[in-house]
Amino acid sequence: MLTKAKIKEILSSRIEEIDSLSIPHFLLLSDIKKAAAKIANFVNSGKKIAIVGDYDVDGVSSSAVMKLFFEKIGFDIDVVIPNRFVHGYGLSLKILEEIDADLIITVDNGISSFEAAMECERRGIELIITDHHTPFTQNGEFILPKAYAIVNPKTSPDFPFKEICGAEVAWYLCAAIKHEMKLNYDLREFLDILAIAIIADVMPLNHMNRLLVSMGLKRLNIANKPFSRALKRFFNKEFNSEDIAFQIAPRLNAAGRMESAELAYRFLISKNDEEAYRLFLELDSLNNLRKETEKEILESIDIEEGEKFIVVSGEYHEGVVGIIASRLVHKYKKPAIVFCDNGESLKGSGRSLGNVDIFELVSECEELLEGFGGHKLACGLSIKKENLNELKKALNDKVEKYEEDDFFIEEFVLGELPFSEIDFELLDILKSFEPYGEGNPRPKFIATAEVMHVQNLKDNHYKLILKQDKYILPGIIFRYDGEFDEVITFKFTVSENNYSLREIQLIIEEIL
Repeated sequence: MLTKAKIKEILSSRIEEIDSLSIPHFLLLSDIKKAAAKIANFVNSGKKIAIVGDYDVDGVSSSAVMKLFFEKIGFDIDVVIPNRFVHGYGLSLKILEEIDADLIITVDNGISSFEAAMECERRGIELIITDHHTPFTQNGEFILPKAYAIVNPKTSPDFPFKEICGAEVAWYLCAAIKHEMKLNYDLREFLDILAIAIIADVMPLNHMNRLLVSMGLKRLNIANKPFSRALKRFFNKEFNSEDIAFQIAPRLNAAGRMESAELAYRFLISKNDEEAYRLFLELDSLNNLRKETEKEILESIDIEEGEKFIVVSGEYHEGVVGIIASRLVHKYKKPAIVFCDNGESLKGSGRSLGNVDIFELVSECEELLEGFGGHKLACGLSIKKENLNELKKALNDKVEKYEEDDFFIEEFVLGELPFSEIDFELLDILKSFEPYGEGNPRPKFIATAEVMHVQNLKDNHYKLILKQDKYILPGIIFRYDGEFDEVITFKFTVSENNYSLREIQLIIEEIL
């Protein structure tokens, strides 16, 4: 049985103290000094500069940081954020048709934009790529687009921490420009946006990310920008990292998934409180639409019995196929690819779990693909319709090489926690190790308790009143479609509910 003292000891051993962390110097990023000098030259000569972002939270955050920085130094730039349904991802030939600039700076994309880079060269446009994604390699060497400068931690041998998001790279570029132009400007102003981007892009919350998120959360809660005041007005609470992950980020992402990420970008750079609040209400509405669309699709999907790799296709909304794949993986504990039918071909998004490398599995079917990219646990791909069944059979054959243990999702379960140890002192201990997220997951526990009362809140969300010996605690479980026994054993996290009165509640993740 766990005790509060034992929990504190375990958590102390796995994470660094905030005070011991530092942020690497921007000059450790390859090409950043060269990039900053070129940008400063274009600013001083009044030439046209365009930023090309991406349609996810990291992409719009990166774009917002760049826009706000250039506004502060009094230089006007164009910001172009591709539309998922019109332009596709990142710097592309399609998006270039809409850009009139002397210099293009990519943020959170560009490392695989080979065709667009060649087109920039043909048109006499200088190109600076800032990105954090892993480049293609051949025989151990990076294959990079042709650009004046490429700023990416993955291509920077001297930069000590490779897992930073696109917004952090953009922020570093601003620091280099500030240094080059000898500006007096406090870049900590952008830490609230960085915190949102780091968490939304699922960066590991250790090393410099942990420090930046901790500082960024403080700035977000101070709410000194219109967008952060809108968030405070809407949620009426003190934000932590999980609020960003599960409340703020999904609403920002909904813009790019359902319509255009331009809405999320305009929210982050809002100039007054009413504009920011109005835009956030629009984001909330799109997120509700996203949830409804997701629910309809999930209810329509039939999984074939016995298959180890789920592959489904239909006339689904392209913006939610990645979420649908994640839901299927969580429910069935199997890798999944969901394709949307856009006419002549199928465009899909895949997710995996445990040690099952979806990138490797799909790359082994390269002859069936039209396009493909990704990493161990996620991928995007496109195929011709006639290749769907063959791909499905091939993936189910190839996944057989994995053992049953490879499908196990490793979670940070500390052990059995008696209700007698769950109090506000434990909450304070758990809070002291925040922020939680990727690389520093919130501790999970196991308990057995009697179910005294069940209340159906809505949409298969339930509130339980649980009793263990003389101790009684409330528990919440989401998206549960089973029955409740009189006594249950369950996996949970401990949280604080401040909705009316301050109380402890258990968030039940799984009934065992």
